[in-house]
Amino acid sequence: MLKSSVRMYLGDIMKIKFLALLCASAAGIASVPAQAATVYSNGPIDGTVTAWTIGGGQVVTDSFTLTGTTTITGFTFGGWSVAGTQISTVDYGFSSSPGGVQTGTSALTFGAVVPGTGFGGAFDVRDYIGSVAPITLSAGTWYFSLGNSVTTNNSVGYWDINNGPSSADIGGSDLAGYYGPTGSSAFTLTSGAVPEPASWALMLGGFGLVGGAMRRRRTSLTFA
Repeated sequence: MLKSSVRMYLGDIMKIKFLALLCASAAGIASVPAQAATVYSNGPIDGTVTAWTIGGGQVVTDSFTLTGTTTITGFTFGGWSVAGTQISTVDYGFSSSPGGVQTGTSALTFGAVVPGTGFGGAFDVRDYIGSVAPITLSAGTWYFSLGNSVTTNNSVGYWDINNGPSSADIGGSDLAGYYGPTGSSAFTLTSGAVPEPASWALMLGGFGLVGGAMRRRRTSLTFA
């Protein structure tokens, strides 16, 4: 009788520990946000044409079109910097017309150097990722701008020209025809995402299982 009671009691403890671990794992999964969704893409890095200066007072804008109301929380752009350096910060902006209105500054993270680009290695060309203060834009054509970039050697950075579908502009001057059909640049705009529904369901289910196990009537240890 004693051995049976002990086994049942220990079994309950093991179940509670297991369910608690399941709950903790589910909470960890749910705390990882889903990957941000791309809401506009102007195409990948080219890295062989040239790049617009986004510093020293020069601001470059590119148009983009949204099909519905969208909240933008981040961006990626193709950046050039002198070999061995990286772009560390850049000013960005969103406006309803070209001209380079700047609305914030973003610290940047970056990817690996794209092989075979940057004029034979004179420049490092890579993707840079930045975040923005969330901005909600309605459907229609808007302008995304970059300027005042700062690199790790305190020089300016450059924005890769890939001749994507947008229209590039510097201070109200249309750049189409300078370096290809549009002169536009490599960039994407992204919108943040909440944790996947499956993650929330797993987390809540784990809590429910633990709660149910805790409410079960434990078998008492008796010596009778």
